[in-house]
Amino acid sequence: MNGQDLFKSMMVLGIFDSKEDSKTTIKKLLEQLWEYQEAEANLMVEIATMQYEDGDTKNAIGFLEKSVEIYHELGFTEQEAVILDLIGDVYFNMDDTQRAYDHYQHSFKLCSKIDTPLKEEVLNKIKELEDEIEALKEKVEEDAADASLKTESQKSGYPESVDEEKIDYEELGRRLDDIIGFLDESAVYGTYQKYKNPMGRLKEAYEMAVNIGDEKGEAALLLIMGDVSLKAEKTKNSLELFTKSLNLFRKVGNEKGEAISRLMIGTTYFLLGNTDEGSVYLRHSMEIIKSLKDKDIEKAALALLNSIYG
Repeated sequence: MNGQDLFKSMMVLGIFDSKEDSKTTIKKLLEQLWEYQEAEANLMVEIATMQYEDGDTKNAIGFLEKSVEIYHELGFTEQEAVILDLIGDVYFNMDDTQRAYDHYQHSFKLCSKIDTPLKEEVLNKIKELEDEIEALKEKVEEDAADASLKTESQKSGYPESVDEEKIDYEELGRRLDDIIGFLDESAVYGTYQKYKNPMGRLKEAYEMAVNIGDEKGEAALLLIMGDVSLKAEKTKNSLELFTKSLNLFRKVGNEKGEAISRLMIGTTYFLLGNTDEGSVYLRHSMEIIKSLKDKDIEKAALALLNSIYG
């Protein structure tokens, strides 16, 4: 059926009685469509809220992101800004500072266009995160070998301080390899460490994983690359790689990967002399590992801690 035949059929059915009726009907149908889309977006936000309360953070973020797309398509700038701010809050509660910061920035740009009261609130969150990010950078750059652990660290059963001279770095390297070996993806990518130039091979594999969208592979490769960097005494570079790995493992909901990444980050902070930050990551990692109820990885993690604390 061509266009003219279709139009004639619609006229016969009484859908359009005149040109004026046609315009009115289209307008009404579009209004109905917008109402349905808005209702769909609102429903997604409600579902996301329930999922977040049930601890299903990954799916909660997914539904919120979909609602943002709908609000953007409808041109509902204020609602879009509100949900972007909400997503930022979720990431902030997950300690994913960078993603929280990115969503707050996006929300603030939209708020600035319509001058909503939310603008000031989001701006304060951005400033708070900028201060936090700057403080974190300063901590990483510090070389406080004699730093003492906070009261929380004492409650965890860890010693108050770490004597770096007593750390056996060769044994520590073996412990790190053992921990990475528990990753499902390590069997595929771990062989790259045997090459003369492992980092070159790992980077090639990482680029391939990015191109095909293999986020689990990306996370595992970042972890192995961080391990290689750490052994080469490129400590700050390894910290950056471990942190990226942690963010990816959390994104895909891989708790084992998250726990191992936190172990690596905690170890690196200790080697940088920042025992305060290191103890936080190690403690959180052990909490996740215990929840996995995997005795083998728990045993390996404790062996790593013994290498650090002597």
